[in-house]
Order: sequence, then C-alpha cells, then structure tokens
Amino acid sequence: MSNNNDIYDEMDNFCAEVLSPEGLLNYMRVRKEYFFEPEEAVEKYFGDSEYKKEIATFGDFFYYYLAKYEKTYLYTFLEKGFTKKFKKLLEDHDIDPKTMDIDWLGMETKEKKYKESLFDILYAMINYELKKHGLVMFGLNIGLESALYFIVPEDAYTRIDRKAELYTIFDLEYLETIYNEIFEVKRDLGVKGLQVGDFIEKNGQEYRSLFLENNVVIKNINEDDESEVILIL
Repeated sequence: MSNNNDIYDEMDNFCAEVLSPEGLLNYMRVRKEYFFEPEEAVEKYFGDSEYKKEIATFGDFFYYYLAKYEKTYLYTFLEKGFTKKFKKLLEDHDIDPKTMDIDWLGMETKEKKYKESLFDILYAMINYELKKHGLVMFGLNIGLESALYFIVPEDAYTRIDRKAELYTIFDLEYLETIYNEIFEVKRDLGVKGLQVGDFIEKNGQEYRSLFLENNVVIKNINEDDESEVILIL
C-alpha cells in the first residue's frame, strides 16, 4: 500500500456504502479522533474490550470498531455457534429468520457433524433468501483469521471497491473459487450414513459428503432432478 491516505480513502469509501447516515457521521468523527490521538481513541472505544489487544493499525481499529458498534457479525474462522449468530445479525436488521426457507434447527445441529464448509453453505442459503428483499450479505477480511459480515442493499453492494488493498470481500463469487458445486440432498439416496438434508460436494464424477469424519462417496446422481438434489453453491 502506497501511503496512509490510501488506507483512509479505502475505508472512507467502504463505510460510505455500508453505513447508515448516522453511522457514517459517527465513523467520520471517530476517524478524526484516531487520526490525532490513536492511543486515546483505542482506549476510549475499546477500553475493556477483548479487541483492544488486537489493534495495531488504522485498519485494525476500524475493523473492530465496525464489529463492536455497527450491526455486523464478526466470524472467527472455524468457530461454532454461527447459526445462532447469523440469526441475530438478521434480527438486528429487522429480518425475521423464521420467514426464510431455512431449517435453522437442522443447521445448528449439523455444526457438530460438519466441516467448516457448513458456514459457507449457510451463508449462501441466507444470501439467496436476502435477495428476495433486495439485500446482500458479504464478509470483509483484512488479513486476520476472521471476517466481518454486513447486510446491505444490493445497489450499495455493487458499488463496493473489489480492488482495494486494505481488504478482501468474501461473497458468493469468492466462494465459487474455493468450492466445486455443493448440493443439498432432498430424498433418500440409499447411501448409508447420508440423510435427507445433508450436503455433498461434486468432485469430478463423484459426490462426497462434508462431514468431519466417516465421509461417504456417491455416484450416479441426477443433478437436474430437484426431487433428488438441489444446487446450493
């Protein structure tokens, strides 16, 4: 990154798109405080917070500022309990999770059985439902072992700079570079250990479950038959 002004500009532009008018005014005020007295600003906004020890740069400061003071969800990689936290994020944005076509209890139960890919699967399912409301959820990563998730209108999301040096955007497009196609099983496929509602990832001509252990391999699936499987990601 060429200089500190670039960092300020990238964060300014990002916040202009994702924050409410009041939130943006607060951000600009706090930004000014940090610019003149960074140590005092850290103490003022993170005095007893667990985030305080993680803050070393301007980017760190505002990453954790947005995590603490805005309607966001800070996901630490590999953590459990993300189903409940996703639900809380939706509720913070006045969206009732019960109105979504998602088996929340089933997803919460699967957290004990599945690899970390379950987080991304649930993220994709929520985004599909949010699209019906003209909204998008995405994650912000600044190089730490976590991502900060936001919910914004689609038009604001499209204006976010994808070429910024300070951060990387975690969205559906990004996930498509990580995974092959992932399907949800909709009926009994006659495979021991695999149930309706489980998720499988395509791997060449085969499909593999995504459990922490005792995974199974499935062949001869008709991807076009939505009574058998449906594409999730």
